[in-house]
Amino acid sequence: MSENQILAALKNAFERIIPTQDGRTVITPLEFIVNLIFCYLGDSQVFSLEAIRRFMKATLGKDSSRSAFWERLAGKRLQNYLKQLVAELMLTFINTSIRGSQLLQQLGVTAILLHDSSSIKLLSRAQDDFPGSRTDAGVKVHTTFDLMTGLLSWFQFTPSATHDRNCFPPLELLKGKLIIFDLGYWDYGLLYLIDQAQGFFLSRLKSNAVVYIAEVVQGLSKKCVGASLLSLDWSRKKGDIIEVIIHKLYEDHILRYRVIGFWNPVNKEYHWYITNLVIAAYLIYPLYCLRWQIELLFKACKNSLNANQITSADAMIIQNLLLAALAAHLSTYTILHIGILNLDDDKQWAFSFQRVAKVAVLLARDFILFILNAARQYFDALLNKIKLFANELYDPNYKKRDTSLMFIKRILLEGKT
Repeated sequence: MSENQILAALKNAFERIIPTQDGRTVITPLEFIVNLIFCYLGDSQVFSLEAIRRFMKATLGKDSSRSAFWERLAGKRLQNYLKQLVAELMLTFINTSIRGSQLLQQLGVTAILLHDSSSIKLLSRAQDDFPGSRTDAGVKVHTTFDLMTGLLSWFQFTPSATHDRNCFPPLELLKGKLIIFDLGYWDYGLLYLIDQAQGFFLSRLKSNAVVYIAEVVQGLSKKCVGASLLSLDWSRKKGDIIEVIIHKLYEDHILRYRVIGFWNPVNKEYHWYITNLVIAAYLIYPLYCLRWQIELLFKACKNSLNANQITSADAMIIQNLLLAALAAHLSTYTILHIGILNLDDDKQWAFSFQRVAKVAVLLARDFILFILNAARQYFDALLNKIKLFANELYDPNYKKRDTSLMFIKRILLEGKT
């Protein structure tokens, strides 16, 4: 998509889903939802429902009583609009590619997905609907992001007491794609199902896993075939990359996957990674390190999109506020896409999700004016400001140290170590 097309697609997504007129209310559904979403763009240390109401009043010049505002915020109608909008934004941008097609081709995958969850503490009064794990009440947001685009691919809300393994994207979404996840999702059955769906996985191997060496690829004597991998003495092998093919009986199936070990000098032990991806062993650890990007996305959403500022115990309001935060994240994709079009290749690979979120904070009112007004001046104002901030989207120290994505690009596409 071009710069003009990406902004037009954003505006059209809002207008296709949300009515621009409603005779029953002073503030139209589109005005209410646009302001709800973009009021989330702000590094606020104190965020409340009343602050949202005041934000709408100041931005629109229209007042809404507290009771009317609360009734709309807790309404099923609002939730339906937000769900449809999030789905529409995901669908609108799903086929847009920023960069990385050559890297994906080298890896033999069509996308790199990062999957994880993050918990948000809630008021204790919400514990009936959202029982917590380490707190009285909490909601857990399970998400899958596309690393190359920064886009949300799948999400689910659950009480924070829910085990991560119970929440995973539909397997049909994974065909041809690499999904990277941590030990919270460790399960032989999951690995088998991803493999059967023609997807690719990369995860740490659980420290108590009992798997047997079926074949030695590098770093070990052939005499180790048949041994339990994690029961061997590794004290003399530190520093070597070890690769084996393991087998494991799971129900009626024999699982055969690659396991690669990397020496960790801090913990003075090997860290083991399991995958069905067919690439050079030395790339596995740098690839797994990309998982950290989803932590930065969560941090950006919490700090700059106020996703962790939920001051209500009402289950419907909690879900509506989370949906608004996701819509805010998806809307900021336009900043990343347009900004990257105005950067050279090295800077494109050094972009930062956190810096994108911080730029979004500065452009919140510009987004509101653009979506709610047809005049060309608001389109041009937003586009010009995004271009102006393009040089704020990447790590300024990228020439001194590689980002994790830059490192993968360098060793995979440029053959450098």
